[in-house]
Amino acid sequence: MNSPRQVDEGAVSLTVPARPEYLRLVRLAAADSGTRADLSIEDVEDLRIAVDELTYALVGDEPADELLTLTYNASPGLVEIEGSIPAAGRPVDVDEVSKSIIGAVVDEHEIVDDGVTRRFRLTKRSRM
Repeated sequence: MNSPRQVDEGAVSLTVPARPEYLRLVRLAAADSGTRADLSIEDVEDLRIAVDELTYALVGDEPADELLTLTYNASPGLVEIEGSIPAAGRPVDVDEVSKSIIGAVVDEHEIVDDGVTRRFRLTKRSRM
């Protein structure tokens, strides 16, 4: 088939336990979104790195009973990912190295802790 690649522009949601061992699923879904958006291999890897850093900032090292919910939106040349988890008394912890990494690999990002919910949003655009 020589038809142009079609991107499914529907949102994909993923809900996993808020435990570090589930971050591989989060990264896998990010890679899938980047591939569906026709991002380059380098851009897909950048997306995986950013979602890993931001998700880890929400989840932390300690297993929790909360659920982490992510929404992945892919459109041609663009991926947007949002993640959220109940605050549960733990502050968001993003060190300076992680902030530098995230800033270098995505176009936009933010992380918010309003005391009720911790959440992040990131945007990755194709460099091509």
